[in-house]
Amino acid sequence: MPSFTSYSQLYRGAVETLIQAGVVNARHEVLWILEDALGITRLQLHANPDAPVDAEVCQRAFTLFRRRALHEPLQYILGTQDFWGLDFLVQPGVLIPRPETEMLVEEAIGILGADVRPVILDVGTGSGCLAISLAVNLPEAMIIASDRSVSALHLAKVNAIRHGVGQRILWVAGDLLSHLLSRSLAGKVTAIIANLPYISHAEWEHLSPDVKDFEPRLALDGGPDGLDVYRRLLDEAPGLVSSKGFILMEVGIDQADLLCREPSLTDAFKVVKVRPDSQGIPRVVCVQRRLV
Repeated sequence: MPSFTSYSQLYRGAVETLIQAGVVNARHEVLWILEDALGITRLQLHANPDAPVDAEVCQRAFTLFRRRALHEPLQYILGTQDFWGLDFLVQPGVLIPRPETEMLVEEAIGILGADVRPVILDVGTGSGCLAISLAVNLPEAMIIASDRSVSALHLAKVNAIRHGVGQRILWVAGDLLSHLLSRSLAGKVTAIIANLPYISHAEWEHLSPDVKDFEPRLALDGGPDGLDVYRRLLDEAPGLVSSKGFILMEVGIDQADLLCREPSLTDAFKVVKVRPDSQGIPRVVCVQRRLV
């Protein structure tokens, strides 16, 4: 481990380490890691650049820098990620919340905000960011969060407790929807919120190492064209969704149109909205149950 005697030396050495590793935002990330490792603000770092660095602190900081130099996501290193104005714990094995997924929360609030007591199912909850954000913003909602990863459910429960909604969410372990029919939910779900795996096999080969080598493939790989899991969801959904209920789904590049033409969707649902993200990519598909 390099030996540094001051904050400024530590900062410069860390920046050089991350730049050589190809980390794009090296200077900003070094500051974030130093704040976490040293427990002081960047203002203090700039105001006291020649302040001495304890050897133990230096070792702890460079352990984190080495992890980032190997392209481990910064969120895993720091242990948190902001989503919808809330701070979520994240850890390896659980997908890191993305900014574009906040669109699902916004659309759900817009659609369900006037409902007296909506029943919302967050399928594939991961860190719990969707279920918890909706619980915070829709206090009358009944929310169910499911995931096939037991470790993800455990982390989601911890996040829910942190944000004061731990008792308002029903946590269920299982794959997609079929296991929920036994819970007397048939025809009672107002909305399904789904950020499911949608990375195609072709896209997988070109993912950055930050994602490909560290985030769980189970939460990313959507099959040859990225829509395998969504096809299964749409096959199972009619048994749960209410007569005028909704499904809100996040998809990837060039997938919205394909999804909207899926037979399992068009047979039971009608498309009510396709919303693009900030880059113009059709990102959220909102569908509603067809009246029988």
